Amino acid sequence: MIPITIISGFLGAGKTTYLQYILNQRNTNERILIIENDFGETSLDAQQLSTSGAVVREVTSGCICCSLQGNFKDALVDILSTQDIDQIYIEPSGVSKLSEIISTCMDKEICEKAYIDMIITIVDAMQAPMAIKNFGPFFKDQIKHCHAILLSHIEDTKQTAKTKELITELVPNTPVYTDIESLQQDVNQIHQIAHAHNYHDCNCHGHTHDCNHHQHEHEHQPFISHTFYNLQTLEEQRWMELCNILPSTIIRAKGIVPTSAGPMELQYTPQNCSMSATNLDSFHLVIIGTEIDIASISRNVCNPL
Repeated sequence: MIPITIISGFLGAGKTTYLQYILNQRNTNERILIIENDFGETSLDAQQLSTSGAVVREVTSGCICCSLQGNFKDALVDILSTQDIDQIYIEPSGVSKLSEIISTCMDKEICEKAYIDMIITIVDAMQAPMAIKNFGPFFKDQIKHCHAILLSHIEDTKQTAKTKELITELVPNTPVYTDIESLQQDVNQIHQIAHAHNYHDCNCHGHTHDCNHHQHEHEHQPFISHTFYNLQTLEEQRWMELCNILPSTIIRAKGIVPTSAGPMELQYTPQNCSMSATNLDSFHLVIIGTEIDIASISRNVCNPL
């Protein structure tokens, strides 16, 4: 039986960073496959993870818990039938409902060859209050269906404490960690929590997950994305300025952008914006939000046609 680890978390929480850490610590002989689901048409995360030596299967342009659920299941079945692997990691889109991903993983065809070993949810301590207020169904679902929680962006100790309180109110018995090392040291304990959830039992498939309700809530939170190409070469500071004036309807931006100092990886959420040098040069910028003024953003970031 092949173990499946699911790494969940809202947009920009740090799922890929955590997964990269795990991959760097792994036994190099271990055959790992990653299913990477990005909401946009281009997966920056998949490009980053492919440099680790692991095999990456992309499922893009939608959400594997709803519109791409069939694609996700088919991909899993195909992987389990054709790939000789030791471990599967699934990194869902930040707007996925974790409960639906669990439901798909517990499909009878999948349970014959694999099982859910562990589920970790990454929570941005700065972003959590906004996420609960504005996107509660997604955020709370990710919190309530995991075995352990890892907080990221914990520089503000007061805000981190508030986020811990919010999480404890939702899931008082789920362990919350503030650093990766401590979480990894407690992996055996987390496995015991996972086994207590009885996700090995395929018979529970479908009893607690309401797909129609999930679709309804997606209609109430119509996330959309757009990928911009033909980007201008701008100073790093200018890219930061453009991100910081994005409207409140934009909740995520990421990509590889050209600067006078060379290619840089841009990562933006309303609470944080960062840029770092990269060897990747497939220039693009993915914007995710509830409304996107494509023409306005294009004027700022793209070369004139």
